[in-house]
Amino acid sequence: MTEKDLVELWNDKRSQLIKTQFHSLVALAVLVALSVMGFADEASQGSIIFAAAFLVTVGSLGILTQFAIIREARSVVEELGKLSKLGAVAQNISRSGTFLNLTQALMVVFSLGIIAAFALAVL
Repeated sequence: MTEKDLVELWNDKRSQLIKTQFHSLVALAVLVALSVMGFADEASQGSIIFAAAFLVTVGSLGILTQFAIIREARSVVEELGKLSKLGAVAQNISRSGTFLNLTQALMVVFSLGIIAAFALAVL
């Protein structure tokens, strides 16, 4: 692949990563809004369990998808590292391996934090 192809692929992966967060954000926003408005107080135990299971499922699938995108982005970084005479943008991308690792680690930490906060709120 050429430098241009790899930069385009990198941008595609970045775009995918952003888009995969949207459905989780919407689901979380709706459930938080319903909770703040007091609908959770009136909901049956089954409804609350369903909402929790739904949120965990949507979040888990989103995280798994994001991990796959990060793995693919690492491949772009590796391929760019093999090319010579890169432009400034490609050079910055080729040095993004550590950033990708940090992003993935932070995703795990934030996900665990959200799950813990949610569990405390439900219990």
